[in-house]
Amino acid sequence: MELENQGSPIAVHAVRQLTATMLSSEVIVGVKLKTFLDKNCTCISPRRHALYRTKTEVEFQLLKENRDINEAHVQALMNSFERDGYLFTVIYLNERLEIIDGQHRYEAARRKGLPLHFMIMPGWGMREVTILNVNSRDWTITDFMETHAKAGNPNYVRFREFYLAHDFDVTTCQLLVTGRRSGRHASTDEFRKGLMQVDEQQVTEAYLKAKKMASMQPYHPNGWKSRNFVEAMLILLGTKGYDHEHLVLKFKTYPDILLAGAKSLRIEEYLRIFMDKYNFRRMKDKLELPRKHL
Repeated sequence: MELENQGSPIAVHAVRQLTATMLSSEVIVGVKLKTFLDKNCTCISPRRHALYRTKTEVEFQLLKENRDINEAHVQALMNSFERDGYLFTVIYLNERLEIIDGQHRYEAARRKGLPLHFMIMPGWGMREVTILNVNSRDWTITDFMETHAKAGNPNYVRFREFYLAHDFDVTTCQLLVTGRRSGRHASTDEFRKGLMQVDEQQVTEAYLKAKKMASMQPYHPNGWKSRNFVEAMLILLGTKGYDHEHLVLKFKTYPDILLAGAKSLRIEEYLRIFMDKYNFRRMKDKLELPRKHL
């Protein structure tokens, strides 16, 4: 089903109902979904998408592709239940009783022996998990990377291998691999939605770039892994006529005091230091940055 919004079709989720086939399917060994709902739950709102409350302690399934349970988060929720009371919240399951949204709330409530309120959304899976969490502050960009990689997305599997092999954070790895970082507006961020495209050639080139970043560690020990440093270096690497070995030799011969002690600088500050050092005592063939970076 789609709705029109200023001329653009927008997909509407959660419009399917539980079918007879779903109700008769086995969700726990020897137990069908309909039997489970009738015996273990109370239907609070018997409408198109019924709201249920568990009567007894039950164990729902975790999606293997979803992010791992964060024990600190679970403990914080349990403490909140004790301190602030147990607020009415709803978790979402699919017809196989796999948790789509609310796995930390489920785990905290389960350990406390508290009833769970849930709705069953037929057909929901990892796509809906991602959509629900794209704008969530609880999900970090690392969570999205791990989730898409665990789901078998080859682009994220390649990217994660590069990430694990280096000391850069995920956003800086994006700069090295794709040339751009995640957008500030999560709803339009391809990385979070699982739409990033990365091929083997990009990863191979990223390894070479990362090696060049690491060659600057002796001259900028506290900041060579920072995003601004990496972004400034990438600008240099993309500048016509740039010779990285020449820059390293200049820093080795004429160390920069500011760079040696700083944790991170602005991109334009890095570029000024790089250009001054690169062109120092160079009488001809001086490096010039593209106009857009001046």
